Amino acid sequence: MIQLSLPAKSKTAAAAVVLLACAWSVNYKLELGGPIITVAAAAAALYGYRRAQSHAAPVRAKVWCGIYTVLVSLAIVAGRDVHYIGARGTAEENYLDWGLDSLAASLALAVLLYPALLALYRFTVRRPLGAAERRPPCRRVLLVMWALIFVCWTPYLLTFYPAGIVGDGALTLEEALAPGVPSGNHWVVLVILTLRFFLWLGSLFKSDPHFGVFLYAVAQSLLLALACAAVSYKLWRLGAPRWAAWGSAAMYALSGFFASYGMVLWKDTLFSAAVVWLALQLWELKENGPDWKWCVRFSLTALFLCFWRNNGLYVLVLCLAAVAVLLRRKSVRLLACGLAVVVFTMVVTGPVYDALHIRKDSISESLSIPLQQIAATIVSGAELTEEQQEFLYGLLPREEWIASYHPSLSDDLKGNDLLDTQQLEARFGEFLKVWAQLLPANFGTYVEAYLMQTLGFWQPGAFLGNYNDYWIGVQDVADRGWHLSDWIYFLIGYSPAQTLQRNTRFVASGTAVWLMILAAVLILAQGRDRRRLLILAPFAASWAVLMLAVPIAYSYRYIFMLAVGFPLVCVLPFCSTRTSSPVPSNRKETCI
Repeated sequence: MIQLSLPAKSKTAAAAVVLLACAWSVNYKLELGGPIITVAAAAAALYGYRRAQSHAAPVRAKVWCGIYTVLVSLAIVAGRDVHYIGARGTAEENYLDWGLDSLAASLALAVLLYPALLALYRFTVRRPLGAAERRPPCRRVLLVMWALIFVCWTPYLLTFYPAGIVGDGALTLEEALAPGVPSGNHWVVLVILTLRFFLWLGSLFKSDPHFGVFLYAVAQSLLLALACAAVSYKLWRLGAPRWAAWGSAAMYALSGFFASYGMVLWKDTLFSAAVVWLALQLWELKENGPDWKWCVRFSLTALFLCFWRNNGLYVLVLCLAAVAVLLRRKSVRLLACGLAVVVFTMVVTGPVYDALHIRKDSISESLSIPLQQIAATIVSGAELTEEQQEFLYGLLPREEWIASYHPSLSDDLKGNDLLDTQQLEARFGEFLKVWAQLLPANFGTYVEAYLMQTLGFWQPGAFLGNYNDYWIGVQDVADRGWHLSDWIYFLIGYSPAQTLQRNTRFVASGTAVWLMILAAVLILAQGRDRRRLLILAPFAASWAVLMLAVPIAYSYRYIFMLAVGFPLVCVLPFCSTRTSSPVPSNRKETCI
């Protein structure tokens, strides 16, 4: 990065010229505006570098801030180079138009952003939330926040009665309505049984199954509202300004984004709430290690994660790895609990499910990205050896590889009826060998295929594809007569449906990912209390697992936990995990 070691006018002028050139390069590539934008960006960066010179940061902070600015700049510019028309766009319609001009603009943008990152680092160091600012426990605050959030969500529950029955949720509901033992674990056995319970509970009051679905939506909304309230309450306990704590509660309460997720029949909602709950539990972990009560709560949360989503087990394993690295000797008891949960989960989903004839997911579900990369290679016309052709076209005919390939959606490929999943599983090692053989000669194709498949989880500021998904609505996949009823319209003769549906936008998923990474970078730059990284571990693990097997480029529900934990991630660089939090005796504390 630029160094202004001397205040000489000549060096200042030279730096100004360089920054002006960088600003012009960025403005030309991103088309941000006229020359005023270029000059303003260069002037702001020059001022930032001069401030950085007079307020020297340690080398550690400079390195971490530099790494982050380069990576986020690459993501911003690459994100602008994306051409996307829809999930099922072809390779000619969905592609990444990256070139040397993009690389130059990325480096120029990094130069401009670097002093801003250093300024943010200095701000977190100078404005920490210390123990003296913390507030004593007050359950009334938590209850008020919980009630506030849930009450504000009730218009959605009443307007779109009984719930959002769409996509995977509609198919899971069909599985719940089928008698007997669940046929497979793709829609997750625990989710199916939970839906069955609420359908049974609803039948005690009304014969209409809509009421049972509504009871599930209410229960799920209550649990999600509790997780959101717990985040706001944590901010309040940490001593954050009251406007910040109560403002975060108001954000949850007034946003249709969260209300919609509360009432949709997806397993992602409660899974995300559990991830946030796990992060809050790790924050409460005592410095000398967990006691048995904490271990019980942790184990219950871990069990829910593992049995509510099939990838929950991998999220837990990554969290345990972070625990082992960050806590070391103090992690023994926690690791024992976590590993016990892992073993128990593997026994139940393995031999027990086999005994009950519950099918496991096909291996193709975990190979979304490698399958996409091989398909992209075939579509690009790359040369294959006879052995590679025999193996790959034995799994799926060549014309199907080409016809099923959509750069931003793997469902048509991994779910192709002609894909021989039994052979794929039996010859999995050979599949990985062929994938690795094709990598060196098709490295660029592999990278582009990966980036296009994971767009929504690294591309900042994108509101494309299934950003809003289709939370509110009904897909009656088996013609059972599922339909929505607007009870507010029935009661008062006015429907707020259109107004409520317009209020469903939040921070873009890719932006939320980069904010999570920024929090981690600031903690590493500070070089103190790195146990805070442990609190980010459940979020980072969820994102990492997703980036290995995501089936669609844009779908916020897979990373919804970052939205629920958004205030927590933002405040983390300002906080400490020290458990001692005395409140000065001369400080007057009110509960609210």
